[in-house]
Amino acid sequence: MGTRLTRRQSLLACGGAIAAAGTRTALPDQWRAIARGTDGVVGAAALHLSSGAHFHLNGDDRFPLASVCKLPLAMHILALVEERKLALSDEIEILPQDVWAGVSVIEKSWPAKRRYSLRRLVELVVAQSDNTAEETLFRIGGQGPALAARLRQWKVEGVRVDRSERQCDLDRNGIAAPPWSQWTDAGLRALIAKTPEADRYRALKKSLEDPRDTGTPNATVQLLARLFRGSLLSAASTALLIDILKATTSFPTRLKGLLPPGTVVAHKTGSIGSLKGLALGTNDSGVIFLPGGAQVAVSVYLKDSTRDDATRDRVIARVAKAAFDWWS
Repeated sequence: MGTRLTRRQSLLACGGAIAAAGTRTALPDQWRAIARGTDGVVGAAALHLSSGAHFHLNGDDRFPLASVCKLPLAMHILALVEERKLALSDEIEILPQDVWAGVSVIEKSWPAKRRYSLRRLVELVVAQSDNTAEETLFRIGGQGPALAARLRQWKVEGVRVDRSERQCDLDRNGIAAPPWSQWTDAGLRALIAKTPEADRYRALKKSLEDPRDTGTPNATVQLLARLFRGSLLSAASTALLIDILKATTSFPTRLKGLLPPGTVVAHKTGSIGSLKGLALGTNDSGVIFLPGGAQVAVSVYLKDSTRDDATRDRVIARVAKAAFDWWS
């Protein structure tokens, strides 16, 4: 982690940033101009971990978390390990209802391989955004009520994890709770396929008003800052999770997309597939390691956009690059 500044140094750093702001376009104004590159709503926040300097655009608006939810989920699982309710060495069975095709290394080996260590599941759910790992960890972690209790315990406001990602997917497609016998990947995909596209689109648009499983940019950077400062988990769990976040392989075109080669970013991405050209959520949140060792937490959410994947990713990359340049 970066060197912690004294209070005087922090005040001087903030003063320098304020003085610099007089000679260049303020960071939120830069972001506002970048946001015009999409027809959706952009939310962004950046928090310099040493000085505490903080900027945001639509920072208190709520956005669908998508797979960014896997970060608080992983933190909750590690907290359960610290409480001795689970152990990283535990071999966890992957049940049929956990398996989710698509973004899942586990699904490709199931059912031949049905058990994974808890540590491996945490690695997969964060670094590779494995959906089967998410369903499994959500199930063994106590589901929505346990996540809500954990976030209350940590006094985290502005981030909610209420449902598994699969349940979110069903709700966004306007599908009522199916019979348990159909709670398999093939069964659920069949239900979605049978639902008229117009009904699915209405449900997708309606989900934009749903406060469940949402986060604000400001709350997300605060959560990241508390994680990196070691105020939520033990030193060992904190170090483990930061290393896993650094190993994230999904969407290098977002936060990392325009940063100098070799820049370290510990981050978690999130995406919601588009329907009739509408992308409900395109996200990336993490900590960028600046030259000299300082760190800045950056969270970018983009919702309700009809722009293509490359355009949405580039908006996020430009927001991150502006934050990087501001402090570099």
